[in-house]
Amino acid sequence: MKLRTLSLAVLCVLSLAASAAAEPGAAFLEGRGGALIPVGHFSHEQNPGGAYTIAAGYEFLPFLDGLLEFTHAFNENDGDAEHFQQNGLHIKTEEVHQNFVVALGPRINFLPSSYPVRPWATVKGGWYHFSNFNSVEVNSVGVFTDEDEDAAGIEAGLGLTGTIFTLYEHENDEVPVFEMTLGLLGSYHHAFLGGRSDREFVTTMGSLGFRF
Repeated sequence: MKLRTLSLAVLCVLSLAASAAAEPGAAFLEGRGGALIPVGHFSHEQNPGGAYTIAAGYEFLPFLDGLLEFTHAFNENDGDAEHFQQNGLHIKTEEVHQNFVVALGPRINFLPSSYPVRPWATVKGGWYHFSNFNSVEVNSVGVFTDEDEDAAGIEAGLGLTGTIFTLYEHENDEVPVFEMTLGLLGSYHHAFLGGRSDREFVTTMGSLGFRF
């Protein structure tokens, strides 16, 4: 996938947070880090790997947020690099996979944002991009290939967010002008690839959030 497309997706996430910040307490931005764990048939193709997410959202109602997320993960293939020695040639092959997700959808809060600890659930639809990077070295001379796959998919997840810092403009204000949060979340993803095997995986992450 071209760098321009990835940059555009990240820019859309950041732009949403910037435009929504006009109403204090209604917009939020989150940075997340954790792991992507393939399940089902996908677990035979990739190992678990590190992942991060940039998320921006807007609090439309006390119990309903809108979310736009960009996720990027690095996963090695299911197996270590392979080495071959034949007729004086030393051959090494290795695969590295990068997985990208741009998702949009609601987050349903079981408690409003005025509570210090808030459980929530989310269901989103998104675009999934799987980039497969293959490298082959013959006597230390490298040959590289890229294979990309795109799919539409869905995500369903549960999370917990807690407020760790609030800043009020005036002493008796009910809505803070700035808030920091920590959270935990886990999501199940299912990407549909048509006639090929679907990709299923789980993401587990911790988050640091800022509400404006």
